Amino acid sequence: MFNFLTSLKLSRVFILSILFLTFIVFIVVTIFSSFIYNNSRIQLVEALYIQAQSINKLLPEYDENINFDQYTDNLAVQDTKFNELRVTVIDKNWDVIGDSLVDGQELYLLEKHSPETRLEIQDALNNVYGSTSRRSESTGLDLIYVAIKRDPNDINQGLVRVALPFDIWESFFNFFIYPFLVLFLLIIASSSFLSLNVEYNLRRDLDSLLKSTRKAIKGQNISNLKSGDEQLSTLSDAVKQIAQRLNVEVEQAIEQRTEFGTVLDSMNQGVVIFNKNHKVRFSNDIALEMFGKHQFFLKEKIEVKKLQPINKLLKKLKKISSEEVELSINVNNEEKHFLISGSKMDSTNEYIVVISDISSLRKLEDLRKNLISDISHEIKTPVSVIRAGSETLHSGSIKDPKVTSKFTKSILDNSERLSEMIDDLLELEKIEFGGLVIKKEKIIPHKEINKILSTIEALLVENKLVVENNINEELILRTDKESFRSIFSNLLNNAIKYSPKGSKIIFNAAKEKKSIVISIKDNGYGIEKNSIKRVFERFYRSSKARAHTKGTGLGLALVKQLSSRIGANVKVESQINVGSEFFVSFQDK
Repeated sequence: MFNFLTSLKLSRVFILSILFLTFIVFIVVTIFSSFIYNNSRIQLVEALYIQAQSINKLLPEYDENINFDQYTDNLAVQDTKFNELRVTVIDKNWDVIGDSLVDGQELYLLEKHSPETRLEIQDALNNVYGSTSRRSESTGLDLIYVAIKRDPNDINQGLVRVALPFDIWESFFNFFIYPFLVLFLLIIASSSFLSLNVEYNLRRDLDSLLKSTRKAIKGQNISNLKSGDEQLSTLSDAVKQIAQRLNVEVEQAIEQRTEFGTVLDSMNQGVVIFNKNHKVRFSNDIALEMFGKHQFFLKEKIEVKKLQPINKLLKKLKKISSEEVELSINVNNEEKHFLISGSKMDSTNEYIVVISDISSLRKLEDLRKNLISDISHEIKTPVSVIRAGSETLHSGSIKDPKVTSKFTKSILDNSERLSEMIDDLLELEKIEFGGLVIKKEKIIPHKEINKILSTIEALLVENKLVVENNINEELILRTDKESFRSIFSNLLNNAIKYSPKGSKIIFNAAKEKKSIVISIKDNGYGIEKNSIKRVFERFYRSSKARAHTKGTGLGLALVKQLSSRIGANVKVESQINVGSEFFVSFQDK
């Protein structure tokens, strides 16, 4: 019984059939009930019209001395439901001179029943009879009225009106609710029988299919599903075919594992074996993972467009015994470089392809090329100046004091620049190759900035610069002290270089949800938009910086590397002719 109720509750077939049939019954009942209701009302109106004509014949002609109220009381009758027929006589002045439901002594209290106040009277004047339904003001009952002229050719004879109670709600229940409830109960009974029968057969077939699928997963043989549903039978056949295919592939995989062993799986290189038709016969796990989303599959050719160089390599191997090719693709939003080596096995007409990830080697090679190029470019200028100055002095100009002073100063400046560049490069190398020892400790940023300012006070005075340290004196930060000093020493020196005399340099700090941000702001001429993304590169200096200031272009690169080493982030915001502001975000732990 519990299972029956559970299936009844959760059965979609049952719910959908109930909703569908209920909708159909609702429409049908609405149409038929409306038809029956309207037909019943018309019949009632026609019966009242006949009753009005009969009563009119029993009434005497109009005379002011006749008591018509007594006639109406005598002519009023009751139906089988004890509903009393209301009879009303109205004279030519629209006064009620007789009403079966109103006492004769209170007739004068009734308002005039004129065409302006009574719709049935208005219709009766223009037609054979007039009818309407409304609540009576004098009796408080819902009545259906029918009025006729006593003499169709003489309105002076007045009108006769009859009425019977007409309960709208009772009619609604009789003609709509009750039929609907009866049919709804029949629908529930029939839907329950049909849907549960369908549900039972469907669940039985699905249970059998589920058991077969579980057997297929375990590698066991499965039998065909005997079902009257063609789709379920087709699905069962598909499951059986998949199970057979899985069994074959599992056996092949086991055979391959046994054949090649754990050697290929433990390699750091991808190994793929192709048959003579260039279909993949074997692949170790590393090869399947190397190309990310650009996948290939066993027993299939490589169809991915990005991996087509492998197919070209296989075609070449038909003519030569071995070949190599490089492949560069994007894997997980990262540029990857692979060296693909192929060779042909003449005994089996198969091809072995070995895939090596050389991305790190390519990066190191690019870094080396860029570093050598940048160093050569940056050293060339000061060396050229030193050489030119030395040659000038050696040629005899050393005897001229003015020339000697000018060129010796140039040689000294460029020598200092070379020395500074070498020191920065050594510092960068120490940071990048792990030579920097990180020691995290609690520091007070306000005090550390003041210590940095005290070491360059003379330089600030010389450039007439004002530095404001607005960092909260109670703010505590946990980081490497030496790295902190080096970062902000470089940023401060950078701000001094590019700030006009008489301007301000401001230090600020803000505490966010999970970090503390310390910033340094200057009023220099700013950084161009196309240069903001490159200011942290080695040796990079914007055109304005090269024209107006001296420097190696390594200071901000040092800041970037130091920040990364201690787990901080650095960024810059700048506007031309307004100034620049550097932000260093430290983790708040």
